[in-house]
Amino acid sequence: MKKHFIEFCVAFFLSVITQPSYSQPAFLSENNLQKMNNTHDLTSLSPWGPYSNRYAGMSHIPDMKSGMRYDFFVVPGYYQRKALIPNVRYESDYYPWNVSNDYSFVTYRYELEWKDKVYADVTYFNIDTCTVLIKADYVNNSDMDQSLSMNLLSNINYPANYPKFKINNPDNDEWYNALQYKTLEHKTKRFDDYLVYDGCLRDEVRNSEFIDGRIIGKNFGKEAGDFVTYNINIRPDKLIGKIVFLYRVNKGKNMPFRFTGLDQDKVINFKGTGEFESLAIDYNATTPGNKEIKLVSEEGPGLDLNGFLLSAASSSIKIVPQEKSYTPEIAENNREKHLTIKYKDVSPYYGITWDADSSFIRGVSNDELDNFFKEKIPDRFTKIWRGNNLGYYVNVYIRPISMKPKTSKTFYALVCNGNKSFVESSLKRLEDLKSRIKQESTDHLYQSEELRPGASQYLLGQKIMQAALLTNIIYPTYTQNNYIRHYSPGKWFDMLYTWDGGFINLGLNEINKQIATEYLNTYTTPKNSQSAFIEHGTPLPVQIYALQDLCNKTQSKELLEYFYPRVKKFYDFISGKYENSTTRKLKSNLLETWDYFYNSGGWDDYPPQKHLDANPALKDITPVVTTAQAIREAKILRMMAVELNKKEDIKVYDKDINDFSKAIQKYTWDKNAGYFSYMEHDKEGNPTHFFIDPVSGKNYNMGLDGAYPLLSGICSPQQKEILLDKIFSPKHMWTNFGISVVDQSAPYFRNDGYWNGAVWMAHQWFMWKTMLDLDRPDLANKIAKTGLDTWKRETDESYHTYEHFQIDNGRGAGLYQFGGLSSPVIPWFNAYYKTGTITTGFEIMVNEFAFNKDNSSLKATLSFDNATAAHQRSILLCMNPKNRYKVFFNNKAVNVKEQDKGLLVIQLPATNKKGVLEISAM
Repeated sequence: MKKHFIEFCVAFFLSVITQPSYSQPAFLSENNLQKMNNTHDLTSLSPWGPYSNRYAGMSHIPDMKSGMRYDFFVVPGYYQRKALIPNVRYESDYYPWNVSNDYSFVTYRYELEWKDKVYADVTYFNIDTCTVLIKADYVNNSDMDQSLSMNLLSNINYPANYPKFKINNPDNDEWYNALQYKTLEHKTKRFDDYLVYDGCLRDEVRNSEFIDGRIIGKNFGKEAGDFVTYNINIRPDKLIGKIVFLYRVNKGKNMPFRFTGLDQDKVINFKGTGEFESLAIDYNATTPGNKEIKLVSEEGPGLDLNGFLLSAASSSIKIVPQEKSYTPEIAENNREKHLTIKYKDVSPYYGITWDADSSFIRGVSNDELDNFFKEKIPDRFTKIWRGNNLGYYVNVYIRPISMKPKTSKTFYALVCNGNKSFVESSLKRLEDLKSRIKQESTDHLYQSEELRPGASQYLLGQKIMQAALLTNIIYPTYTQNNYIRHYSPGKWFDMLYTWDGGFINLGLNEINKQIATEYLNTYTTPKNSQSAFIEHGTPLPVQIYALQDLCNKTQSKELLEYFYPRVKKFYDFISGKYENSTTRKLKSNLLETWDYFYNSGGWDDYPPQKHLDANPALKDITPVVTTAQAIREAKILRMMAVELNKKEDIKVYDKDINDFSKAIQKYTWDKNAGYFSYMEHDKEGNPTHFFIDPVSGKNYNMGLDGAYPLLSGICSPQQKEILLDKIFSPKHMWTNFGISVVDQSAPYFRNDGYWNGAVWMAHQWFMWKTMLDLDRPDLANKIAKTGLDTWKRETDESYHTYEHFQIDNGRGAGLYQFGGLSSPVIPWFNAYYKTGTITTGFEIMVNEFAFNKDNSSLKATLSFDNATAAHQRSILLCMNPKNRYKVFFNNKAVNVKEQDKGLLVIQLPATNKKGVLEISAM
């Protein structure tokens, strides 16, 4: 009896210590989330990072508010022959190669002789916030002796709209830029008053010709009743003085405003010369402190207002040129191989040191290197290469690097920043840091025990995809009156981009949840923001899907509570409920976003959309994707609202889902074409007829847009079967490389388009998740596996991460280091090969889950989209491949298929009741 009791105790103890427990990352605390509320920057990142939008390397941000950036980069080459300038905007023989998920290291590969015959791997190690160690591994795999070289280059960069002029202000008068307003309102609301493009402020105009690079413009004041208010601070020594406005009005015109505040109420006239002028008005404040002033238009041609001075005496504003100072003060120490650099317009010193023996320090006085540097290569003695003097690069030239066949050599350098004494002392750390860094490995992304069999074939493509996505980060990007760090789709696309940003978020969710959370914050806005969300390009709210995915991965209630009101604003605008949104102006309840961008689904040359863009007189023709997406978004937000007990929101979503679903089914299904159709409307907003290709007479929406109600979960069984056949039939959309965006049998299909005649990963991700909702894991697998194989084939061959793939041969095309819409290859890989991964469709929220230590058991709480009728759904579980498994949902065994070792396809019962999924090894 005693023996059995001891065995029972041991078994119980082991069951307790191996039982999975729910937890969430510490960074998702309410306090940490609230810190993001008034910023759109990626605040957890180091001041050092791969932030350049010009030459690939590592950059330092001396002051976030300034927009200034210091770049350091390596240019390998053949001695006296060739240099590989790593231009980020076109193919230049360098490749983002390996980047850790926390930026502790960033590696670029430079191919001097393709493919991997002669190359250099340059790794930047983020030692701390002030120090970067550079390791350059040169490899000669050829059969020839090689004479190579290495250039260490650095320069300072000014933001794009760095002002050409500044105010000469010897009296230290207080300057207020016009954009520092408290409120700005138009008498008649404009369609974009609550969705200002690029997250700019209302009526903001940016140009380097303006003081501070920005003004109020856009015909502000043209209508009587337009107004702007300012909070100003009256100092005790300036109770009496002048407000001096800097403004511009069209030549010969007069722009009257009523001025109130500071105990005044009078009309002031801004007289126009076509140039910027000063206008001074007297004030007499009775007390110091914060005061409000207000300008109300009395109608006129419109005002450009740059700002105003509060001055005790001046009646005008004196403006002087503001020069850019590219050339630094340089202190060379050739004996120690040290270099210190000081730029006029940034506070820190910079230092560079290196360990190569043969080096020469020179300067390059030119704005670009791509042509100028290469032309100057034969000139090996001149101390400064003189060009257009619109830039300056400090250049440590290391040469020659002589290498025998089948050999390698490693060199180190260090770059640092700080005050002068700190930099001088930091430069002495090179040898110590070299020895430390030699112990660190940068060879892998995944631990081998994390992966199922078959994963290794995809690892190179995954490594390069992560490197491309993480190095496509840029500073400065401007939004909401601030400079931020921002992930672009690719550095050629040096801009915000809303729907690409959502897909970047999906990739980041798999890589680094802290950064993913901050990036989701970039495109969503707080309660007091002028803009419902940050809008550039296609206003398709992938951020809602990214939030669902991130919540499923973190199970964080705090995350959901923080982001729910932000993404709800996004949805409310798209669904036509937000202030002055024009998306729901038609009587059909079909949505369209043409007022905000020409592109409904990101697919630039999608045939009917392209036709509308080329014929702006055609109005009030609705696509399907916008309304279909809104239904799914409402269903996702409804699940979140249930979790947060927001009963009134649930009622609103229910009505939207009902209205939008009826509209799609009533007006857009074309049974003859087998697709849902673009819909034309009359002048009163009533739907009239399908949008037909004027050349062939066929329905113009034979393509993915016409199949998008599948995602919504609103199709009849017959519609579902027809559309699945359209997507997966080689006669229509299916190809050897994935889903074509346009039906190949359509008369307007072509094989030389951008989207028309190409395979993209982005919309395939939507269809992949939809197949799980439809309980078609076989079709989900077909999409993901084909996508991974297409990606592997091209990336293994070219080392590039392309935008899209040509239907006739599967080769990549478009931007060569693209991270945005190609990011689904990361969640596909993890869903099928990374153990400890649970993957659902859109109709399931993972409220809690926990794998045990070796991923051989799982306990998860699931809730469902109960705005959709209960039906069978599939989920994917990637488990430890060493075991076989039994699966229970709410204590009842469920259908499970082991698609491959460790990859479980689970069919959940037809229920919308919240439940517990349990998986254990047999």
